[in-house]
Amino acid sequence: MPADGSTDDLFATPRLRARLLTMGDEDALQEVFQAGGDYFLEVTGRPEPDEDAAVREIASTINVPGRRVALVSLAESGEDVGALGWWGHHPEPDIALLGMLLVVPERRGAGVGREALGALEGVLAADGIRRLRTGVGAGDTAKHALLRALGFHPLDERTHVTLDRGRLMIALFEKEL
Repeated sequence: MPADGSTDDLFATPRLRARLLTMGDEDALQEVFQAGGDYFLEVTGRPEPDEDAAVREIASTINVPGRRVALVSLAESGEDVGALGWWGHHPEPDIALLGMLLVVPERRGAGVGREALGALEGVLAADGIRRLRTGVGAGDTAKHALLRALGFHPLDERTHVTLDRGRLMIALFEKEL
């Protein structure tokens, strides 16, 4: 629940709910980041998030037009089980870029990510988004297979510069909404 006790549901399904995050939600997001530390191993090369990772993530929603972050919770218990991050209308007006689909390890393999992504796609489509893009490591065949199973198709590979790891080849994927 947000620090002020309000709810700002992005979506609700019978099993999940997601709410957009704002300043004041840093502790809840940081807990999810801590639980899903392997996500950061791949992104930053470190097995856990920085202490201020959630603060920076939420601050990006203020500083970057179209940037949004949501916390995904189980509807019945309220347990936070993941996070979504995206840029709407980027890089083109009818495209959104999915930057984060994180599910805590103990909830993986149960369809949480698929269900959360499907609900987000509905929200994006209602906002005029027609295509969703994302990128993963070019050599990460397991993630390529997962993205294909989620309906994405490969676009191309590009060199992506990150602050933490230098140059990393990424494969871009896209799906029609």
